[in-house]
Amino acid sequence: MDPEQRQVLIALGLVIAGGVLFVIMNTLVKFLTTELNPVMLTWARYFFHVAFVVVVFPKSLLGVLRADRIPFQIGRSVLLLLATITNFIALALLPLAEVASIIFLAPIFVAGLAVLVLRERVVAWRWLLIGLGFSGALIIVQPQGGTFGLGAAAALACAFFYALYQITTRIVREAQPIVSLLYGGLVGIVALSLVVPFYWQAPTVTQWLLFVSIGSLGAAGHLLVIMALQRAEASKMAPFTYVQLLWAMIASYVVFADLPSASTVIGAAVIVTSGLLLYRLDLAEAASRSAAKAA
Repeated sequence: MDPEQRQVLIALGLVIAGGVLFVIMNTLVKFLTTELNPVMLTWARYFFHVAFVVVVFPKSLLGVLRADRIPFQIGRSVLLLLATITNFIALALLPLAEVASIIFLAPIFVAGLAVLVLRERVVAWRWLLIGLGFSGALIIVQPQGGTFGLGAAAALACAFFYALYQITTRIVREAQPIVSLLYGGLVGIVALSLVVPFYWQAPTVTQWLLFVSIGSLGAAGHLLVIMALQRAEASKMAPFTYVQLLWAMIASYVVFADLPSASTVIGAAVIVTSGLLLYRLDLAEAASRSAAKAA
């Protein structure tokens, strides 16, 4: 095995491990939503996210002061905050597997938003695949009378905000990853500290320990993804991110005894199929552009 292949395998392992950490974090959050408000949980997630980054990377605070394109960093962080809080609201109202399935619409949102925001070229097949992905979401949520429940609406909002977060990440991709990770946490703390007093409940010792775990798992998960991106191209890892959906379904059943419904499984399969076909279409378009430049 040559060094490049070894690095790709390591990157794939890191992406899969990061997905496991995110699922564990969401499982703990869902457990706590029966006791605490999602706003308070989001604040705790970001507070201990920042604590984790500062402890592991103490010099990262200097990077925040020297960061370029600060308005973009702040805007990107606000989008991540909105994605997080809508995710936590959805987790309070829906089964874990259902939330995870709907949130995997994010890559499909990215495919559509890239046309509007980044002015990327679009072909008819792309719009058909985007429509296929949304049909998968409709299969899962099964809107009654053309309306969504609050949980489904929150999960869809999370997917949309996370897609915008990914788009803005492309704009500031030259920034140091650890600096971007720390910015995301700091903006979350500042914004939520203004409102969390209205939702505050005195946590128990167990809840404080779970807060530490949630923040650390979230930061560590992002860190593993960053480490993976340093070793291999994102396009090579994209299909493996869907393994996270399998972990979510397993956790939903094992921890909460929520066996995914047939509509959730079918809808998730449609969303994953759409996402993978969009990924293949991206590779084909990239190869076509490379061939045109070489000609």
